[in-house]
Amino acid sequence: MLAACAPARRAAPPAVAAPLDTAGASAVAESWWRAFTLGDTAYLARHTAPALALTLSSGRSLDRATMLREAAAHVPKPSTFVQPATDVELLPVAGAVVVTSRVVEGSQGGANEFRYLAVLERADGEWRVAAAHSTRRLALTPRVPAGVAGTLGDFAGAYRTPRGGLLRVVVRDSALVMIDPSGAESRLEPIGPALFELPALYDGIAVVRFAFTRYAGGRMATMSRMIHGSVATWPREP
Repeated sequence: MLAACAPARRAAPPAVAAPLDTAGASAVAESWWRAFTLGDTAYLARHTAPALALTLSSGRSLDRATMLREAAAHVPKPSTFVQPATDVELLPVAGAVVVTSRVVEGSQGGANEFRYLAVLERADGEWRVAAAHSTRRLALTPRVPAGVAGTLGDFAGAYRTPRGGLLRVVVRDSALVMIDPSGAESRLEPIGPALFELPALYDGIAVVRFAFTRYAGGRMATMSRMIHGSVATWPREP
């Protein structure tokens, strides 16, 4: 009875974990991606966790050993460059840090923009990448003067689809316009000799290009559409 009347004991407050010191994490993430691009395997070996999950924008998945072999095969050209990371964001999560950033890489032949994500954990006083993911930002091809593509009137005409429909191509405003059997129009802008491209990404995720071929005598033979790694070819009607 006395025990029942005793004042209730207050539960001890839960322990609060000390905030994670994230200093230097973003610098290591940026240097890690740079080392992977330029083939600096010594840096990668030091700053990569024993268990790594890396997914590249090509869809390939690499563990630590495979990543190091891949990086060792990277031989940058003299003109290769990696611009400093921008749009860097850092998010502490349960004993680790997530770092996202935007990086432009390339060489004299052109450049690509990537969105990088890296998950870093702290071990032996150093940040190590335990997981990473790269996403390449697709960009349209630089346009060229219509004359570079060829005489636009040569490409005009009707092209037969596998189902028997006709795609009509006409010249309009220094570009081509493709009209499908339903009447929907698509503008094809010149990007090279006999090469054209849609003015925007298809569904926001794919570049769509069109290539034309000629017979030996010079008359237009086919129009081909290239998207998602596939090619569809339509012969021109006489």
